[in-house]
Amino acid sequence: MGRTPRRPSSPPPTTRSRILTAACDEFGARGFPATTVDRIARRARVNKAMIYYHFPNKLALYTTIVRELYAQLLDKLRAIAAQPLTPEQKIDALIDVFVHAVDGSRHFLPFFLREIADGAVHLGAGELALLAGIFSTVRGVIAEGAMQHRFQSVHPALAHFTIIGPLVMFRASAPVRERIKITQHVDIPDVDSAELISHLQMVARRMLAPVAPSAGTKD
Repeated sequence: MGRTPRRPSSPPPTTRSRILTAACDEFGARGFPATTVDRIARRARVNKAMIYYHFPNKLALYTTIVRELYAQLLDKLRAIAAQPLTPEQKIDALIDVFVHAVDGSRHFLPFFLREIADGAVHLGAGELALLAGIFSTVRGVIAEGAMQHRFQSVHPALAHFTIIGPLVMFRASAPVRERIKITQHVDIPDVDSAELISHLQMVARRMLAPVAPSAGTKD
């Protein structure tokens, strides 16, 4: 009797995560167009065939990373929005999640900034739906506060980016601020996550606070 052919052994479970980590580093440093599967393979210490075993192509690898980054963030934001909290408490909690998403991952900010610079041309409908969900969740909390007369009526997109913009800009400018400190001897100090969260919460609350009637207003 002939021997039963052995089935190919499955790759070790750590291989996929090693590929994803290497791809995050390459895409974050070089962007999608300049990153090659060969570079990812070398960094991950695997051959190209192993990458294609897990991912059909470079774009699929890239979007897998993006989806994981944004899906985790969206899940946390939606969980906060569904809690029985006041709108003010929800905004505070949303800001906390945003800051920890940026500060807790060295890959989040490079991917986010490169997609802004590239016009999100590498994102498909699924990835764009996640970004839309993030905006919609924040908009929903702001609308809830306005309906309860706890927030003033504001443009939702401007409010959203008033919260997100300073966070992204401040963290992204860290290398520039360091060069200014070294070459110009002007210190533009960094802050830890807790201080940044507190500041953004203060800004958001002031932006959203209902406008008190003027003392001179008559019925």
